[in-house]
Amino acid sequence: WADTATWWVWFGRESRWALDDRRRTVTPTMPGHHRIKAGAETASAAVDFVESVCGAAAADGAFPVDAVTRQFGPTAGDKIAIGHGKPDGRQYDLGPATVTDRSPDGTVTVERELTPGGTYDGLGTTIHAGDSAVTKLTESRWWYPTVYRSSDGTRRGTYVNVCTPVELFPNQARYVDLHVDVVHHADGRVERVDDDELTAAVEADNVTPALAAKARDVADAVASAL
Repeated sequence: WADTATWWVWFGRESRWALDDRRRTVTPTMPGHHRIKAGAETASAAVDFVESVCGAAAADGAFPVDAVTRQFGPTAGDKIAIGHGKPDGRQYDLGPATVTDRSPDGTVTVERELTPGGTYDGLGTTIHAGDSAVTKLTESRWWYPTVYRSSDGTRRGTYVNVCTPVELFPNQARYVDLHVDVVHHADGRVERVDDDELTAAVEADNVTPALAAKARDVADAVASAL
């Protein structure tokens, strides 16, 4: 084969950690090497600096999520997109969202104002003018909750999305949706939804059986907690 070819591959958080492990066998590699470098050019330069100074010591410890988000974002006041990926390769932007809080544990709280007239996914209720969505996104977590509220603060319901581990980049939160989700209705009912879509994704070879089992385990744990 003499010609050139290009493959675009969507690396998620787990893939980046596997690449870190492979790289670490030949050169000092800090936790989150590929994850941090994917965020910004300045972050990439910072990783190179840390590894050159710390040497083998860079391989010890956990991913420095507090330092990374504090230095490069997202942090309170920032606007970010929410990159809602699908297992078949599509991606939707659920933003823009305004960051209202950042925690040292790698959680950012974002708020979106909703366009009236549609229906809440999974809740079956109408979106009214002034309704808002408050989402908590935590680096590395396999799920995230969104609380929908009316203009007077009344909770319309909570939707918990099950996904690949969340990544918080300076301008975007990113993950791949794993279809199955958990809904906490305003009346207290807890419902697991879209299992059929996950089954279809497995049959289409877009999700491995092992990943589907993980998604269902996460959904079970979330439903039990609610």
